[in-house]
Amino acid sequence: MVRIRCLQLAIAAFAAASIIAGPAAARYPDRAVKVIVPFAAGGPTDVVARVVAEGLSEELKQPFVVENRPGAGGAIGTDLVAKAKPDGYTLGVTGTGSITIIPFLDPKLSYNPSRDLTAVAMLSTLDLLIVARADYPLNHMNELVAFARTKPGELTYSTAGVGTPAHLDMENLWNLSQIKALHVAFSGDVPAINGILSGDVNVGLISASASSPLVAAGKLKALAFGGPGRSSAWPDLASVAEQTGLTGYIANSWNALMAPAGTPQTVIDTVNAAVNKTLAKPDVRKKLEALGLTPFSGDAKTAVDYVARDTETRKRVIELTGLKRE
Repeated sequence: MVRIRCLQLAIAAFAAASIIAGPAAARYPDRAVKVIVPFAAGGPTDVVARVVAEGLSEELKQPFVVENRPGAGGAIGTDLVAKAKPDGYTLGVTGTGSITIIPFLDPKLSYNPSRDLTAVAMLSTLDLLIVARADYPLNHMNELVAFARTKPGELTYSTAGVGTPAHLDMENLWNLSQIKALHVAFSGDVPAINGILSGDVNVGLISASASSPLVAAGKLKALAFGGPGRSSAWPDLASVAEQTGLTGYIANSWNALMAPAGTPQTVIDTVNAAVNKTLAKPDVRKKLEALGLTPFSGDAKTAVDYVARDTETRKRVIELTGLKRE
């Protein structure tokens, strides 16, 4: 009888705890949520974070407050998210660099994205274009590859810097195409474009926001779009994958909403649903597209899988190039 009575009490206690915990979990969020941006205010990641945070505040009826914690290429702010309590009240808007590049360049990094973070939702991708000067004689990616094969060492390309997503994406392209090209690194998209316009380099992989005005002005020409398919902004411009037959090749960078590992799935799903509602709003899409960003919706698994694939690609390219953090 004593054992039966104890078992009954245990079951009753568990049921009571479940009743209490259930509504508590369902009430998320019941206070303000901090959204850490590991970059300075005013940049593309910050703008994305603020647009999404505003939408989350509207959808979930609690403030989502952006806090900029820049430094070390995004590593400082990302580390704060990784080490936060996994209760859904500290999130981070991070991107390609601090999640899939820096961890393979810095063995002393204080966080491990695969172990310490989980993706809640993809937010956007930054469109990249392969561009050349308007009078450059080649017009197709296959022509570019053929040129590099017939004249080894003569093809040059510019990006916004060593170890940037564009740098790794171009090295991945050359590796898959089995050709060599000389990387000329600049300190940003504008100097990289100037290198093309001056004739110092042949082509460049440049953000659409920086390059498309010059394409429209007839100073540059776009050879290919870096995304997985054609863009609604440039419907007549074939992607690299379409032109070369390199199925699955993508050249872009991305932003995602991340949470500390161990954050309850119910919380992740709640935030993910609110993010997707936010990204579906026409005014939100317009704001992001004006920055050369493509909104990227999907469930949490879509985000986790996308980050995992990109991580493996970046790791492989970094190992192939022997790239080290400067």
